[in-house]
Amino acid sequence: MAINRRTFGIGASGLLLGPIAAPFIRRAGAAESTIRIGVVNSMSGSLAAYAQEGQPAFEYVIKKINAEGGIKSKGGAKIELVMADDTSQPARTAAEARRLITEEKVQLLTGTILSAQMLALTPVLDELKMPTLSVWAGGSQSDYMFTLGYPYDRGYAQSMHDFVVSLRDDSKFAIKTAVMGYSNYEAGQQVNKFLVEKLKASGVEIIGEAALDIRAQDQTAAMIRIRSLKPDIVVGLVTPRDGILLHQARYNLNYHGSIFCGGTGGYTDLSLWKDLGPEIGKAVLTKNLFGMTGFSAGAKIDSMQKIIAELRDVAKLDKIGQGAVQYAQAARVLQQILENAASLQNDALLDAFKNVNIPFGDPNLYVAKPKGLQFAPDRLLKDGSAMFIQWTPEQDQQVVFPKEFAQVPPRPRI
Repeated sequence: MAINRRTFGIGASGLLLGPIAAPFIRRAGAAESTIRIGVVNSMSGSLAAYAQEGQPAFEYVIKKINAEGGIKSKGGAKIELVMADDTSQPARTAAEARRLITEEKVQLLTGTILSAQMLALTPVLDELKMPTLSVWAGGSQSDYMFTLGYPYDRGYAQSMHDFVVSLRDDSKFAIKTAVMGYSNYEAGQQVNKFLVEKLKASGVEIIGEAALDIRAQDQTAAMIRIRSLKPDIVVGLVTPRDGILLHQARYNLNYHGSIFCGGTGGYTDLSLWKDLGPEIGKAVLTKNLFGMTGFSAGAKIDSMQKIIAELRDVAKLDKIGQGAVQYAQAARVLQQILENAASLQNDALLDAFKNVNIPFGDPNLYVAKPKGLQFAPDRLLKDGSAMFIQWTPEQDQQVVFPKEFAQVPPRPRI
């Protein structure tokens, strides 16, 4: 589907079958109104893997909401999406958001909005007072932005720390030393700061770091440094692109002397196998590597399994990974906000964000949150926890942590 800067009705892309596929058409004199939501996605550029997988799932769930009666508390109002591509450039995120708010008159804003884009977008949101849901940012610097991304501290850092300690204490992996291997940008740096503190407090010696230049075309130098330090484990936040380059370097150097553990896309994204190729993927992804994720097809969570089946069998999506499920979750969060808001005024929508509550066991909770989905006062998720997986040679993922969701115990593969 081509993405441009024009407005289109949510029925346009034809992802659904049967009556759900019918496009929303405005009719003169119709009682139903339209709620316009601006979507700033990174459909091209270095961060495109997130949105290219997620946007079809987001559109599918929005279409389903419309087909099932729209926003019932607002007289059956239908949701209309107004799309923009920021080409993975933070400055363009801000420019497109301003256009959507001031020219397209959207009533809510959402989209990929990773950490760098979040920082660039903050002044626009503060000026225009636009309630916004980020699908991926690990932090929020604006009172008007809430995010489904993992918080730097209680999300990424705490989850990685807990898993490393579990590997050492519960699974008896020999882990005494660590090198911090992370993508060198806002989120990677923030997560690293908190993670170093937590690992040190738990008795893990930090013997060095390998900060991955996000503009680099090759990560061999970082892998050579890791090899020279010989840590028991390499851990940190790694983007999909940096992950591909890191795994390629590991393969080329034939290095398997350390455990590699990280989040999220650089270790768990489904695109890794395609971009690396089966030979490299099998050689590195299945050996001494564990990835943090909010989604895995084998997780023991009924609502997650049901949305996987629906996206596969009804929406007919080709790629159903963490990105797809995260965006599907975003659609359900927006639905609850619109249903519960006293009006569509900014203040009322902001209050509805603060009162989001999708408890564990709810059929609309698609991500692995044992304490449910709620926003804390800092506008980040109260439950920032995640799962960890290991890859199989068949390109499948097996959940290994936490125990309540695990399929198999973690095991080294050399």
